[in-house]
Amino acid sequence: MFRKWLIMNDDCPECGCHFEREKGFYLGSIYVNYGFTAISMTTLYMIAYFSKWADNQTLLKIALIYVVIVPAVIHPFARSIWTSFDHMWDPRDRHN
Repeated sequence: MFRKWLIMNDDCPECGCHFEREKGFYLGSIYVNYGFTAISMTTLYMIAYFSKWADNQTLLKIALIYVVIVPAVIHPFARSIWTSFDHMWDPRDRHN
């Protein structure tokens, strides 16, 4: 699906299926990305906080770095998951 880490192909190189159905199609992948980031950050923060791994200021700095880096890292996976959900619930022809 991706030519480079953050650059997506317009069409599938194997079957020619156009990935983006309409403008704003991938807005839903933001929910996948946000959901993963929020749940994982909250879980990790709570574990670190209650286990007294570091003081609160340090944990907040680490959390800030986490919520900036993780969404960029999982961006292609979030788009792939969103495309898979869409195709599973509403399959389409190859060239639509």
